[in-house]
Formats: sequence, structure tokens, C-alpha cells
Amino acid sequence: DQLWTELGTKLRAQLKKSEKNKLSSKIGKTELINDFYKVFSTNMRDLGTPVYSKKLFTNMLTSNPSASICVVYRDNKAVSAGFVIGWKNTLEIPWASTLKKANKYNANMMLYWEILKYAQNQGYKVFDFGRSSKDANTYKFKKQWGAKPYPLYWHYWLPESHSLPKINPHNPKFRVMIATWKQLPLWIANNLGPFIVKSIP
Repeated sequence: DQLWTELGTKLRAQLKKSEKNKLSSKIGKTELINDFYKVFSTNMRDLGTPVYSKKLFTNMLTSNPSASICVVYRDNKAVSAGFVIGWKNTLEIPWASTLKKANKYNANMMLYWEILKYAQNQGYKVFDFGRSSKDANTYKFKKQWGAKPYPLYWHYWLPESHSLPKINPHNPKFRVMIATWKQLPLWIANNLGPFIVKSIP
């Protein structure tokens, strides 16, 4: 109740809208891995980014008691999902995705609300929303929940006379590859992705 009050009127209105859209949610472990991975891998393909293997997430769930999955459903189909991991008094969400078609239902709002309630019920004191570029859409999304930004400092050790490589989606040389990846059938992207992503820093 306290958390609900602190969210503010605008955010509560969006959450009420998600409830009216007949969304439901589940929190669990490996029994939800297929639903999570379908949403996550589809979203990554649509972004033009190679995906991690399903086995990686399964291994984390089975080896780390604090790891869990939250999935939001509409008409019994997974439309939004997040993977959370706890450490001491903090619960963080390193991976979260929502299908584009589910944005109009505010599925991502329900996802984060359910995870925040889960964090509180499990006794965590801090929720880490993960990193974002300042003023990006993800940054603004997280800030509306009351997230406080902290700077992250990146250090690189490069060979002499080498400049910092621009490994990001805004680099023009990756534009064609990203556009091509977006057009791949999901099963091809999911099979090729794990071999490629492990070579990306």
C-alpha cells in the first residue's frame, strides 16, 4: 500500500489501465523459461541484436536461488517478461522485454509493478533498474518509478596507439548488420545469436 501511494497519480493510472486490459502475471523459475525466452529473443531480434542462449538463463535459475522470472500474459500468451537476480539487500533486473504489440496494453508497466511487489515481499531493500543512457527512453521509463540515477564509470585498457572501439548500435558500420538481423526468422536468430554474442564485448 505504501509503495502504491508513492508511485504517484500518473503511474497508478497506467497500472490501472493494464489491469483493465485483462493482463495476468506469474513469477517462477524454470517452468517459465520458455515463455520468458520467447518474449526476450523476439524483442532482441526486433532490435537487431544477437541473443544469449536459453541454456544460459536456465543455468542461472538452477544455480542461483535468488534468480527468478516474471511473465505477463494476455489471452494466455506471454507478452512481457523479466529476469531478476538478488544479491544481499538488492534485487536487480538485468533483462526485461515486452513485445511491441503489447505496449498498448501497458504490459511493461504491470511487469515492473509485479516485480517491485515481489522485491518488497522477499525483503529486499533496494531495486536496481539497470543501466541506461541519460535521457534515453529507458532512462525516462525508470525514472518515473522513482529510480535515482548514479553514474557508471567505464575503464578501458587498450594497446598503445589504439583508440576506443565504437561498439554500439549507433556506429554506421553496424547499420547494415542490424537491419539484416531484424529480418531473420526467429529460429535462425536464436540459433546464430549465442555464437555471435559471446564475441561482443
